[in-house]
Amino acid sequence: MTDSHQYGEEESRQWIGVDLDGTLAVADPWQGFNHIGKPVPTMLKRVNIWLEMGYRVKIVTARAQNPEEAIPPIRNWLKKHGLPELEITNCKDMDMIELWDDRCVQVIPNTGNPIGPNPEPYRRT
Repeated sequence: MTDSHQYGEEESRQWIGVDLDGTLAVADPWQGFNHIGKPVPTMLKRVNIWLEMGYRVKIVTARAQNPEEAIPPIRNWLKKHGLPELEITNCKDMDMIELWDDRCVQVIPNTGNPIGPNPEPYRRT
């Protein structure tokens, strides 16, 4: 699962990023920072397995751009659903080995071409 230290400093610093809305939690229509949807059971189980295996997991969410408003409700949500106090960020770094996100499109390195079929665009060009 790791990238053989290709980018990160050392394996102990490597981490898996998990988006919140639409990935770990059901994406409900925006109701403010205090509302977070119900857990997505498959993803909650996956995160727990990674933690049991010793992987470092971070929540990667755009909500974290407003940390004073966003982080306390996320911490409460994590605790309510049996997860430990994970790091919450809106940034990637060189130690991230995977990102699980409902909006990502994985590309073949150095080509700009998507892996698999070209996805339907979410935005108009």
